[in-house]
Amino acid sequence: MAFAYFFYFASFITSIFNPFYGLVALIFSVLIRFQDRFPAIASIKPFSLLFLGLIIGCIVNKDKLSQHIWKQDKLLMGMLFFSIFGLLVMEPGDIISETWEFVSSLAFYYFATRIMQTPKQFVILFSVMSACIVYMGYEAIVDVALNPETSIFIDVRNGRWQGLGYYQNANEFGQLMITTLPFLFAALLMRSSILIKLVSIIFISILIYVVGKTGSRTVMVLLGMMVILTLILRGNGNIIKKGISGGILGMLLLVVLSFAPGPIQDRLQTVLDAGSDKSFQGRTRAWGHGFDMVMWYPITGVGKGQWNEYHGLMPHNSYVQIMAELGPVGIFLFLWILKLCFMEFKPFFVETDADPPKSEGLTTGNQVMGLNEANEELHPIFGTPMISSDKGIQNNNTEIIVDENEDSTKLIYEKTDMQKKTIIIAIVVVMVGWLVYIFLGNQGYAVWTYFYIGLCSGVRNFHPKVIGRINA
Repeated sequence: MAFAYFFYFASFITSIFNPFYGLVALIFSVLIRFQDRFPAIASIKPFSLLFLGLIIGCIVNKDKLSQHIWKQDKLLMGMLFFSIFGLLVMEPGDIISETWEFVSSLAFYYFATRIMQTPKQFVILFSVMSACIVYMGYEAIVDVALNPETSIFIDVRNGRWQGLGYYQNANEFGQLMITTLPFLFAALLMRSSILIKLVSIIFISILIYVVGKTGSRTVMVLLGMMVILTLILRGNGNIIKKGISGGILGMLLLVVLSFAPGPIQDRLQTVLDAGSDKSFQGRTRAWGHGFDMVMWYPITGVGKGQWNEYHGLMPHNSYVQIMAELGPVGIFLFLWILKLCFMEFKPFFVETDADPPKSEGLTTGNQVMGLNEANEELHPIFGTPMISSDKGIQNNNTEIIVDENEDSTKLIYEKTDMQKKTIIIAIVVVMVGWLVYIFLGNQGYAVWTYFYIGLCSGVRNFHPKVIGRINA
């Protein structure tokens, strides 16, 4: 417990002088949850302590934070406003507690967008997260091996593995295990050292083993989806070719799962028979009740955090939860935010098969791309001849990609190197996995939802450089 006290106070000081490492420490603390292991730690309010330290650090170091302006900022403030308005109408006594919870989650979005500014920072963050999660998985493996009959990591009701405290649920524990798997896959795919690849393989093996022991059907399906999505996004070719590749990978995964241990196969087979599964039927009834709540209160919803006052079961769907509690406006804003998050990835992936643009339409600022004596178009920045390819326009120095912009112009970006693109793919896959998971979970206002939204939005801080513009 002494280490935990030292960690929190050292992290508080670190946050003030270096917000990035303060954020890493905060995320580590939210994952490991020392307060679940040592209840006495709760007396110093560890989350509030690190949260305060990071706020002070952002104020002290405000000149070093990202200065971008995101439309997501205003939309998230809109969600907060509607949550307060709904509570004011429906349950004013809960305004303070529910608003504080929501503000705490939204702050993680702010931290991620303003602090995370380089691919290297993403690598450091995910490395620390991976080490923390692997430790928690290894902790469970060791304890079960030593105490197979009495281990606290085994749910005595069904024999499935679970975690401690907040993670004392097989589904939550399983989801925790796959949180950073896309990053570990990225470490294998990047041009990294043999040691890093070996560590990644060991980490992946531990996490997948624990996932199997949790018996979470949702998580096992998500695991397969993450692998397929990672390989598809890294592949070459147009969307049709990638779709075919994804289908082939999906079939191969089904073949692999057919050789999985019996208990895992039994759990997965129930997915195909969801119509008669009592657990799934309970979820669909809860979803139906959520739509009823919207019909009863179409303007305000029932109020943030008030679901249980109107239905005995949890919503088991974050989208239905937000819709029922914040009303149609709330869910509309949330989905709009998600759309904008994914739009941030466009410059890293967009390609064109079109012919190269004519020189008179391509400009950088007021500069028009010129021609050399051989009548070859010259790169507006490097001054070297341009050649067309099936991937866009390129020269000896760089390859650039064309993207349709909102104002009917086309922006030309420098091509993203594969190492950075692999990191971006890992962020995309983590986000997609989480959004699918919360379709069956109650994380509509959870810290992780808005932290991942912040990570996706934060990639704008290192978008590929715009080196030209084509007028429509």
